[in-house]
Amino acid sequence: MATTGGRHAFLAKYKAGALVGDDGSVKLHAFSVQLFNNGGCKFDLTGPVLDRALFHVDNCYMWPHFRAVGTPCRTSQPPHTAFRGFGGPQGMAITEHVMDHLAHACNVSGDQLRRTNMYTLQDCTPFGLRFGGQYTGKWNVPSMYDRLYSDLDIPGRRAAAAEFNKKNKWSKRGIAFTPTKFGIAFTAKFMNQGGALVHLYTDGTVLVSHGGTEMGQGLHTKVCQVAAQAFGIPLDHVYVNDSSTDKVANTMPSAASMSTDLYGMATLDACQQILKRIQPIRESLPADAPLKDVAKKAFYDRIDMTAHGFYAGKVARTPLTLVRFLPMFDQSRRRPLRL
Repeated sequence: MATTGGRHAFLAKYKAGALVGDDGSVKLHAFSVQLFNNGGCKFDLTGPVLDRALFHVDNCYMWPHFRAVGTPCRTSQPPHTAFRGFGGPQGMAITEHVMDHLAHACNVSGDQLRRTNMYTLQDCTPFGLRFGGQYTGKWNVPSMYDRLYSDLDIPGRRAAAAEFNKKNKWSKRGIAFTPTKFGIAFTAKFMNQGGALVHLYTDGTVLVSHGGTEMGQGLHTKVCQVAAQAFGIPLDHVYVNDSSTDKVANTMPSAASMSTDLYGMATLDACQQILKRIQPIRESLPADAPLKDVAKKAFYDRIDMTAHGFYAGKVARTPLTLVRFLPMFDQSRRRPLRL
């Protein structure tokens, strides 16, 4: 562990500019950055790590003029590999350094610069992702930033730290308050797929097998919750089997913050197939009939109560080189990606 792997180190060379208004407000204007990541002596996952860094180097901020170029570097070090964040933290760390640099140069508060330049629902990222769209969810970062800024009393803490620093020569205090974004899903489109196998038994219990790996993140629990809600039964009536390729084949890594989306939706798909088959049986029984009565009658009527579910996430159909060699351009020329 001491001699292999390790997170990719990044070097960034950048030019950034901001416009200072007569009222003292500062708006970001342009950002051009070159990213170099140290892949070591083998390629490993250097390419995908660099891709994700490019997707996150804008962080939460609207840059009207933007260019990002990424270059993987082969060095004499051991090969570096992917860690949690997969290049996203490195990209955002670079941007936050740039924001601090601009705040200092423009003589404004870093908090103010960050808050006034966050994306809005009218903006889209340099690679064409539009906020608030059909598949992008809500853009909650600005409202979360405002609420936490107030609830945590960030100005008061900054003042207290400054007062402490005046009185102490060697011990210093500070506080960081940084917004971040992270795009889930794999940058390789084919990897955004998952399956699940669901069995409904005559005693009203449900068994789920899915293609994800439980490693303490609660994936099994969330998949069971999906099945329990779909069938309208208590959570303790749903069980999950260990992941195995004889139940769900051709699985993908449990990564990219995507496992709940993939296997939860695949489980829901399987549950809905079974529910559709047993719907005539449910309608023939009293409305308050428990699931076990419905399942037992369906069994005697020779209805299949096993289903394989599948889900393929909605991802942008665009080459990743669009970001890697993106020319400088205006916000008005940006177009949302076709899904």
